[in-house]
Amino acid sequence: MKTIILSTAIRLLTPLFQVFSIYILLRGHNHPGGGFIGGLIGAIAFVFDTLANGHESTEKTFFTLKVYQQPRKSGISYLQHYLQFIRMNIQRKKEAGQLDVQQQYCIQLRPVYLMALGLFIATISGTISLLLQQPFMTSQWPEFHIPVLGSPGTPLLFDLGVYLLVMGIILKIVFTLAKE
Repeated sequence: MKTIILSTAIRLLTPLFQVFSIYILLRGHNHPGGGFIGGLIGAIAFVFDTLANGHESTEKTFFTLKVYQQPRKSGISYLQHYLQFIRMNIQRKKEAGQLDVQQQYCIQLRPVYLMALGLFIATISGTISLLLQQPFMTSQWPEFHIPVLGSPGTPLLFDLGVYLLVMGIILKIVFTLAKE
């Protein structure tokens, strides 16, 4: 169902859904909510965008990063080369004669990568306590405080892993179903 009204509404609501999902993720640190519900809300934004615009458009808009690279000139250091590389990617300007088609790369962020990263982060949050010679998944709290978050400990790290895992699973299911 591709309509102009739905497409425009989803374009405006997607950032709102993402901000709300991050709020729910951080709120679950001390109150009900957390990684699972935040991941579902975050995935809903992309589900609605897929319904409105199709999975190709959603993957191209939100999950593709274009990276431009220049060949390294002789006589400059690697640090200078990478600073130029970062500057060119931030500006995203194609100057005449500097960029060829072969020097533009697209990095595709697939839902499977989100699932793997989320599982890795959740596992790391549990193994931190093992490294400190305590039982697996024992909460660890640092001594410093961040103004909005408070004291971010391993439960927040675990919630972040669950957030990415849930979002990756939902997106994988939706993109697979949308392709058929």
